[in-house]
Amino acid sequence: MGYGYDPRNFGDDRSSNSSRSSGYGGNGSSGSSRPSGCNGRGSYDGGGYGNQSYSYNTYGCDDRRGSSGYSQSRGYGSSYARNEDDKRSCGSSYDNQSAAQRDSGGSRSDYSSFRGQGRSSWRGYGGSSGRVNSNSGYGDRFRGFSDAHNNDNSRGYNGRGYSGRDACGSHDYYGSNRGRDDSNSGFNDRNTRGYGGGNDRGNRYRGDFDSRGGQFGRGGGGGNWSEDKVGRWPGIGEITGFGYEKIGDTIMDPRLQELWTGRAAPLEIKADDPDLQNETKICRRSSFGKDGRTMRVNVNYFGISLDAAPVEIFKYHVDVVRSPFPDEISQPREDTKPQPPRMERPLPRAVVRNVINAALRQYEHELHGVRVVHDGMSALFSPKKLEWNAKDFLNVNPDGPSLAPSGDTQRGRRGPRTFIVKMKLAETIAVSSLQGHYNNPNENVMPVLQALDVVARHLGAQRLLSVGRNFFAMKKTHELKGGKELCWGYHQAIRVAENKVLMNVDQAATVFYEPCELMKLVLAALNVRSPADARGLSERDMKNLARALRKVEVVPTHRKDRKRAIFGISSDRADRTMIDIKGAMMSVADYFSRKYHIRLQYPNLPVVNVGSKKAGKENWLPIELCQVAPGQRCPNINDLDTAEIIRQTSQPPHARRDNILSQIRQAGFENDPYLAAFGLKVDQQLQSTDARVLDPPDVQYANVSERPSGGQWNLKDKKFVSGAVLRNWGVVVDANISQRDVSDFIESMVNVASKCGLLECRDPFVLDRSSSRWPRSGQVEDLMKVCYRELEERRYGPPQIIMVIKQDKGSVSYGRIKRTSDTVLGVPSQCIVAASLRRSQRSPQLCANVCLKMNMKLSGKNSILRDPLPLVSSCPTIVIGADVEHPRSGMGSRPSIASVVASMDAYSAKYIGRVAAQKAANDIQQLPHMLRDLFLAFYKSTERRPERVVYYRDGVSEGRFYDILQSEMRALRKTFKMLSNDYNPPVTFVVVNKRHHMRAFPFNPHDGDKKGNVLPGTVLDRGVVNPHRFDFFLYGHSGIQGTSVPCHYTVLHDENKLPADDLQRLTYYLGYTFARCTRSVSFATPAYYAHLAAGRARFFLHEGSSDAGSMSTNLSNSSSFEFAGLHKNMLDCMFYV
Repeated sequence: MGYGYDPRNFGDDRSSNSSRSSGYGGNGSSGSSRPSGCNGRGSYDGGGYGNQSYSYNTYGCDDRRGSSGYSQSRGYGSSYARNEDDKRSCGSSYDNQSAAQRDSGGSRSDYSSFRGQGRSSWRGYGGSSGRVNSNSGYGDRFRGFSDAHNNDNSRGYNGRGYSGRDACGSHDYYGSNRGRDDSNSGFNDRNTRGYGGGNDRGNRYRGDFDSRGGQFGRGGGGGNWSEDKVGRWPGIGEITGFGYEKIGDTIMDPRLQELWTGRAAPLEIKADDPDLQNETKICRRSSFGKDGRTMRVNVNYFGISLDAAPVEIFKYHVDVVRSPFPDEISQPREDTKPQPPRMERPLPRAVVRNVINAALRQYEHELHGVRVVHDGMSALFSPKKLEWNAKDFLNVNPDGPSLAPSGDTQRGRRGPRTFIVKMKLAETIAVSSLQGHYNNPNENVMPVLQALDVVARHLGAQRLLSVGRNFFAMKKTHELKGGKELCWGYHQAIRVAENKVLMNVDQAATVFYEPCELMKLVLAALNVRSPADARGLSERDMKNLARALRKVEVVPTHRKDRKRAIFGISSDRADRTMIDIKGAMMSVADYFSRKYHIRLQYPNLPVVNVGSKKAGKENWLPIELCQVAPGQRCPNINDLDTAEIIRQTSQPPHARRDNILSQIRQAGFENDPYLAAFGLKVDQQLQSTDARVLDPPDVQYANVSERPSGGQWNLKDKKFVSGAVLRNWGVVVDANISQRDVSDFIESMVNVASKCGLLECRDPFVLDRSSSRWPRSGQVEDLMKVCYRELEERRYGPPQIIMVIKQDKGSVSYGRIKRTSDTVLGVPSQCIVAASLRRSQRSPQLCANVCLKMNMKLSGKNSILRDPLPLVSSCPTIVIGADVEHPRSGMGSRPSIASVVASMDAYSAKYIGRVAAQKAANDIQQLPHMLRDLFLAFYKSTERRPERVVYYRDGVSEGRFYDILQSEMRALRKTFKMLSNDYNPPVTFVVVNKRHHMRAFPFNPHDGDKKGNVLPGTVLDRGVVNPHRFDFFLYGHSGIQGTSVPCHYTVLHDENKLPADDLQRLTYYLGYTFARCTRSVSFATPAYYAHLAAGRARFFLHEGSSDAGSMSTNLSNSSSFEFAGLHKNMLDCMFYV
């Protein structure tokens, strides 16, 4: 694509005597037959985006030439000649090169010369002009085109520069067998040159670097699908192997660094470098968006009136400590040194809340009628100043007055546990700071917002079960499998908006443990029907059980006792787990038989530890004598649970809106005495605000473009804009399915793939149970390895892709498949479920959807956008997505997975990614090395340094905005310095968040879709957003079921000075570049890809054996993990789609 190309003229095939191809620069046409410049340094009579213009008569001089007598244009373009007689190329010019040099690729003494003086290569995007047989189009990236030129009989797809089959080779044929007289073939999908002779030159995998045609497609040589990985870089010489070095968990190519700056290694950056220590300030909103059709929407926000609020709110710090029992107080001895105080274990939040409530009841007279509220932890708020600044409330008993005889303590028996509650005035909060914040962004309103939030939540926290910001009455439930239940409630939060304070209320649903026998959870974790089936448990079974029961609170049923949390399970059965009873060893089963006269029904099961984590301090309870305590949120959600939750919670917009209004009434805000005490009043009607609907972009395929309707379009009768060659692939059948069904499916796949534009799609090698090569183990990993070897021996080397037909959707087998393909074999894989396969004959859509994924994994491109991407289409811009996936609760010490992906072309259609395992943290610890790898890959792909950076960061909570911005902007700056001291492109840093509770409903039904959702492209940047922060809500997609959820984007830093309209349109358009479907997606594709890459890399973790000999503690805490990084062959593959 010529970055300066005007897509509105896309496909224009006007007859002219001049070239219309332009580089990065503007769209002007020149009056001569010379292409416009591409590196900002101009064109002949216009077309370049710089102010200088230079003329020249030759096309390049430092790159390999075919016999046609001109240099192949390539990449984004970057060099220029100062005048037609200037031949001061730092490499050898074309005029001075020998035929041998031209045929072998030639060499340059200084690769960086292409950015400097002389007639060193015209690397412009776009077509060619004034040349004989010169209409190759030069690569799949660009939209440049040739107008009518001499012998212009092969303009690719409708003159758009995609093929050029008859002249200079074609990226479609990747080293075309046609047009060998002008053997500029071997175009890979990055438009580098695989100039070589022989059959299939360019290489095996479309010109990528493990191929003939030279490394990265640049070297010479012929051959037929050889595995030789020897090529030549210009000016560097022979390279054997890949030359990769490992830094942390990411793999680099050090030679790209030398091409960038002339250095073979990254610059060393000192930790105290002042440029890395500078604070990055969060940017303010510079403008509001104006583009699009305006409409009104209702939002699930409710106004809060502060007219009667006090001038000041008084905050008190609360500290709750245990009162010691008499036998816990140690008397000091003269002959011993004083011991430091023992660190008390923090009290559970539920206990703290109950104790504070009890103190307020017991000492109500100390408050003198003032209604106070608290957050259940350490903060208490009062509308009036209390008569004391500090006070200790002693002997607070959350269970009420004790009924125990007064002499019990003296006889050595402990009475009820009491607490001491200490309160002290902490600060005075001015409510007027809210009004000041509307006009002054530096005014700190967090203290007053926290106070108002606690006031609004206090009544609900007293009456309902509170989980985070959600409240549950535990009345409306839906039973799930395995001792779980889905409960409905509502979400509530206070937000500050433009000149007002709002309350956000939304429907909420959470999974709780069902109050039931603990045995029900055990059977579900072990996947057995009865306790008798749980015999001979493996080590994996024990670990799974330990994770499933970790921190579950239970109540013993053999005697009255308080609820206790499970810390782990025993390593052996109940009748073999030994305990010390007054110096005698006996099993847990024998102990309960003797002590409580209970004979265990299931002594084959392990016992649970509800005592201490320390060895020798355990308190063992048999599973059959435990009852799950009510009101516990369940963190262990599997895929089946998730599917059921989605089915139960998905509601059409009108139903969700009605439920929200019902919740606001049931919450009782109108009669809330605490709101009244603080002078607050909550409106009962939904707020309304303005929204805008942006127009969608046109989606371009090879043969046609289409304007999506409702955020979706159809693949029928469309060909991929860049179809991959599929010659060598295999199918592994790991399912109970007939050979006839498999054969029919393959026939349908090959047929649909050919229609979609996959090239030379041949029948695959099939490995099923009838094959003599079927391995004895029958494990899917072994099946894939056998398939790999068979294809390697029978055909043209290692397979391009392996398809696996699975029996079901189980995540265990899926993870094993992906781990084998991505980290062991280095070959992409594609999974198909057997049940879906049988529908392929009736529904070609399934095969088309599979082709979408396969083409991208094979380095093709499905589609591009015809409309220009703001910022990205005007200059070389790298678009980055980053995410950190944390282990789910209950997974113990399992590492987090960090992922970063980056665009590799002018359309933001092709991305590659890097993944790494790290200790649990929100920031990406190896970000500089991962980014350096991606920046060099961008340079390799486009031959231009990124001049701008757009960074979409997923998975950051609002409270972490500042910390993540500082950490990751430092990482970006460090990356720039590792590449070059003078390299510092501007960065736009955007946080992506879908975990919010804003929902919009069309005020006028005609402004919504058939289901009542707002339309794709709807933007809200007024009314419900932060008054000063640069943020907006964007509906990027059409909801498939339920109420559509927008994505919340917050711009933390913007050195590119993007107007609101440009950033909103860029973000919206990126949702149409998602490769896996023919729909726009709900949030920006770079962030989506990063999320997918992190999820895929979770399967690369291998859990080692426990370091501990006993399983008495949570096994996941004592486990070690090994992270298998991506195979080197997968580094340039979109393995995550």
